[in-house]
Amino acid sequence: MQVNPSWNLLLFLLARLTCSPLPMPPDPSQNKYVGAEKCAGCHPDVSFIQKASEHARTLRSAKAVPELQAALPLRFSDQTNEIQYRLEQSSAGGLDLVATQDQRTERFHLLWAFGAGRKGITFVGRTDAGEYGQSRLSWYQKIKQLDLTTGTKKNARDPHEALADWLPPVRLQECFGCHVTLPEQFLPEATVETLAGIQCERCHGPGQEHIEAVTEGGRSDLAIENPGKLAAREQIRFCGGCHHQPPADFSQVLQDKKTIRFAPPRLVLSRCYDESKGQLKCTTCHNTHENLATSAEYYDQKCRSCHTAEAGRGSPCPVAKKDCVSCHMPREPLMKHSDFADHWIRVLPRTSHKSGRP
Repeated sequence: MQVNPSWNLLLFLLARLTCSPLPMPPDPSQNKYVGAEKCAGCHPDVSFIQKASEHARTLRSAKAVPELQAALPLRFSDQTNEIQYRLEQSSAGGLDLVATQDQRTERFHLLWAFGAGRKGITFVGRTDAGEYGQSRLSWYQKIKQLDLTTGTKKNARDPHEALADWLPPVRLQECFGCHVTLPEQFLPEATVETLAGIQCERCHGPGQEHIEAVTEGGRSDLAIENPGKLAAREQIRFCGGCHHQPPADFSQVLQDKKTIRFAPPRLVLSRCYDESKGQLKCTTCHNTHENLATSAEYYDQKCRSCHTAEAGRGSPCPVAKKDCVSCHMPREPLMKHSDFADHWIRVLPRTSHKSGRP
């Protein structure tokens, strides 16, 4: 997903238009993508871990989300308009979102589930009439129930409007752009499950030439990208391609608390970033092949790698010796039933601390 700087990122897109026919998926053989299974042949351990990661699960077929299937049917009542919702299995074996008001019922076929489920899942689907949209209801991990999608417009007037924010193809591209491995695969009917989610070649580039280079042997250029070796600024911009780029005008970040959702523009505000002389970057703390670490001790070790009593290093904290991020990266509730760690690492007033990890 090319992260939109507006609050409508991923879960929060707005538009209304009946969609035109969608293109067929491009042939991966024409662009030198080989698929994650080929990568696993030489890199089995990291491939196994990555395949189960939240990056890899950031886009799934809606009918293939186990936490939803186990909970069906799910119900939700919108008290503002008395519309009743059901999330249920369709007669064809998929997932449908159904909205009812008085005697009128509308049905929305859910095709794709956006989000790995650590915070929530929002859907893109279509009606029988061919309209595509983003569901007005999302599933939230914290409550394990449905609720209105954060940022969605209020007070739907009828069941059809209550089902989704209806999207033209260009807005669908924004939804899919950073949730698929092959960038060209960004529309519902042009996305296949083998390329859904962020897999090896989304970050490392097409693998065909790399396989040829390794097979031939003797080549100094192995024809593969390694974002982990990028310098700090370049890596932050690389990850920011989906997780939001640092802006030219940092006053936008300082004045808008909602930017806490996005790590890159906040991290570069940090004194840690400035004084690390290019050492602090995304992969300093995060192994992008794995799920996000959640233990306080894990992040304490990262902080202590710089903040030691050693001369010329960052000074240790004089107040506490553990759970650094609870004070210096407090969490903020910026989405329904979810919060986000502020990556602007700094000393804050004690009253602003909120316990939690990135």
